Amino acid sequence: MSVNINGKSFNAEYLTKPEEFAKGMQGRIDLDGCMVFKMGKGHHSFWMKKCLIPLDIVFVMNKRISMIHHSCPVEDSHRMNPPRYTGMGDHVIEFPGGTARDWKIGDRVNMYLGSPMNPVSQTIA
Repeated sequence: MSVNINGKSFNAEYLTKPEEFAKGMQGRIDLDGCMVFKMGKGHHSFWMKKCLIPLDIVFVMNKRISMIHHSCPVEDSHRMNPPRYTGMGDHVIEFPGGTARDWKIGDRVNMYLGSPMNPVSQTIA
């Protein structure tokens, strides 16, 4: 799978199950491309539990960026209430911190099952 934003393409891991959502980036030291969470349309909240690298957390609604949290810091394991990153969307995409610095709310997001040059049937809604 790949994600294309502003003419730049990223390899993507596509997560659809609650147990995949719960694990997310926990314990990982790198992310090649991005991690896409397929959510139902609505308000969602993410946090950086056991995440080892800063992330940009991008909320997408109807194939447009609806919220960007830039360079969310690695969690301080001593905090009682870690920060939560919220937004409205039908997908949430995590990128390595700094990737989304030039993006803005309203930018178009295309998600392909194949690749932009060779999509498999259709883009993901």
